[in-house]
Amino acid sequence: MANNYDRAFGFAPYGPVLRARYYAVGTAPTLYIMHQDIVGNVGTQILTPKYGYLPGIIIAAVIDGTDNLLGSVLGVFDYKMDPTLYIAPGTVGDGTIAGYVLVADHPDQVYYAREDFDSNAITTAEGSNNADIVSRTISEGNLKTGVSQQMIDSDTAATTAALNLKIYAAHPNDVLLVGDDTPGVSEYEGARYICKINEHYDNMTGVAGGASA
Repeated sequence: MANNYDRAFGFAPYGPVLRARYYAVGTAPTLYIMHQDIVGNVGTQILTPKYGYLPGIIIAAVIDGTDNLLGSVLGVFDYKMDPTLYIAPGTVGDGTIAGYVLVADHPDQVYYAREDFDSNAITTAEGSNNADIVSRTISEGNLKTGVSQQMIDSDTAATTAALNLKIYAAHPNDVLLVGDDTPGVSEYEGARYICKINEHYDNMTGVAGGASA
């Protein structure tokens, strides 16, 4: 049964979580940090009250390979380590950190995400290509649920190596019945796809940090 609701949910782990680690969110971030956002490593360590020095994370309005991508946010916590729906822009926290995030950060972690609704669905010929990440509203998720609005940017699907994601296949539940009622590969707006980070921090050499989240 197809599941093409016009509803973004970020990047959810598909199958087992291979590894998850805590990262720090620097004080006064400029963008929202939400559950199931793809985030990157800022390239510096931040001294935290709960875990000592932790790597800081970055979340960008337009994500690219220079953002040292790590993985998807599984949990969001304030600076006291209390669970929270999200960390809002400008959150001061303790003056050093706004909070913490738990990130599924293994380079082989597989996710599933929805392609964006922009009248240009990923085609069967593009279903095993690469693609970029896009936000429905730039890095502002659902403020009621705390869930990301990041999606797969269907317009960017191509064989180009320097794209955020490697797409493997349509989600097994997102398969259409074609004209003669035979199962067909998903090819419609809002299909969910299984994917992995293409340019992962762990696989990059000579990485450079960016502006802290």
